[in-house]
Amino acid sequence: CSSMSDQDNLSVLYGEDLSKFVVYGDLNCPFCFALHERFSAWNLLSRVEWRLIVHAPELSEAAFSLEDESLLANEVFAIHHRAPDVSVSLPKRRPGSSLATRLVMAISQYASDKAPELRLALYRALWQDGLDLSQPGVLESTLRKSGLEKFLDADSKAETNNGNPMERWEFWKLLGPEPKELVLWQNRWETDDAFDRRIPLIENTQTNALLLGLPSEEALYQFLLSRRTHFVNDDVCVFQPRPVVLVFGWMDHLWSLVQIARESCEILHYSDLETCQQMVVENEDIDFLFIEHEFVDDDILKSLTTLARSRGLSWVLASKTASEEVELRALNHGAEQYMSVDSSTTLHKARIDKLVSDRRRFVSMERDARVDGMTQIANRREFQFRLEQEWQRVLDRQHGSISLLLIDLDHFKPYNDHYGHLAGDACLKRAASVFKSSVKRSSDLVARYGGEEFAVLVLDVSQEQALEIAERLRGALLEDAIEHQASPVHDCVTASIGVARIDYGASGSVGDLIKLADDGLYAAKGNGRNQVQAPPG
Repeated sequence: CSSMSDQDNLSVLYGEDLSKFVVYGDLNCPFCFALHERFSAWNLLSRVEWRLIVHAPELSEAAFSLEDESLLANEVFAIHHRAPDVSVSLPKRRPGSSLATRLVMAISQYASDKAPELRLALYRALWQDGLDLSQPGVLESTLRKSGLEKFLDADSKAETNNGNPMERWEFWKLLGPEPKELVLWQNRWETDDAFDRRIPLIENTQTNALLLGLPSEEALYQFLLSRRTHFVNDDVCVFQPRPVVLVFGWMDHLWSLVQIARESCEILHYSDLETCQQMVVENEDIDFLFIEHEFVDDDILKSLTTLARSRGLSWVLASKTASEEVELRALNHGAEQYMSVDSSTTLHKARIDKLVSDRRRFVSMERDARVDGMTQIANRREFQFRLEQEWQRVLDRQHGSISLLLIDLDHFKPYNDHYGHLAGDACLKRAASVFKSSVKRSSDLVARYGGEEFAVLVLDVSQEQALEIAERLRGALLEDAIEHQASPVHDCVTASIGVARIDYGASGSVGDLIKLADDGLYAAKGNGRNQVQAPPG
């Protein structure tokens, strides 16, 4: 399914009975919103049953804490990376969804054909317009925009789909007691162990198959057709994320600045120092650190800025009010920028735009030195650097292991001769995408080793597990079925893989590891190709 917007692809779905699929989702969950947007883009909202549940009923009563702010910002950040096809913005807070959920249920009862349209409008009101769905005024406005103003007419009676008149006060009265269906759906979602309290969640009621969490477009397509479970999401491999800003301080104090920054950047938020430091150390995607002046003393500021410099981050000191003293503090600690929250929107935007453009130039130069231009995975230089770096970590920790998979596409020269070099380049890109999508852990590295050869570094697994991973990669390429009529092995592109492992205490070096993996690859090719082999002996 190369393009999910292709009518040929969607027509296959349109011919399927999709009434067997039930979706459990919450209005205030950004992952559910992203899934809902995909169903909307494919014109399938009325074809599947969407059961609204409330995953955090306490939100309607409780204050929105710093931890809540952080969780919300981090979830929206994840959506931009996992679902780049969906437009989603960071709202100021996550509202309780109980009232809006009961509203959708009421419309389902009196105007069932309008319920999907209203649900779509409510999702977009929160996740694109930043409106508070817990406010009756927002719900009334959304009803009017959805063409359902008849239910809000205070003076006249509205005719429902069933021909029964319903006065305004009677309509809002429906929002009081919780509908019986909502209670049943909520109970099922909370108590079914297979659901694991995950949202969004899609259930095939005929086969009991489940899809937990937000899938890729391809995974969703294959699940709705009850086809293979393995999939490759090419968008993940080529998607270039927007710069990432980590905010350390009170979101309320810095909101005017965050509003500007989120137009061009992703926003993460932390208020706990240890968690913030851990995030900077473990996440290589972070570009900027925004620190609130009033939130930190000099010791904390020095700790954060030292860490930022060691990780190559640009950092900004932000303050609620302009002050020469604060600006001197920023300059003395080496800040890239000093920003006062009460500055004009135009000035904020100009400063952030400059930060972003400077960062992009820096990242582009860094990336070009590490990434293979054709396949967009790590190049051989980066592979060699990471291999030596990881082995040094094993030696420093005095435990651990490194496994190496060397992969060769079988009979690639005949492929180039038969299909041409442009098709050969496309084949290499596709194979790289398959391998990268099939490696599960972010700590593992997929690299182009040279020509039609790829290398995969896998950390801290047994030899048996490394062989299983290699089999998974080989099978994934086979399942992707890239046509290869010139191959004497198979009618599609296949791979031979050599697997070797070195652990702490071994007398060998990383050079020996490469030779052992190459020996395994040679054995796999010599035994007929399209197979996985450890080095002989």
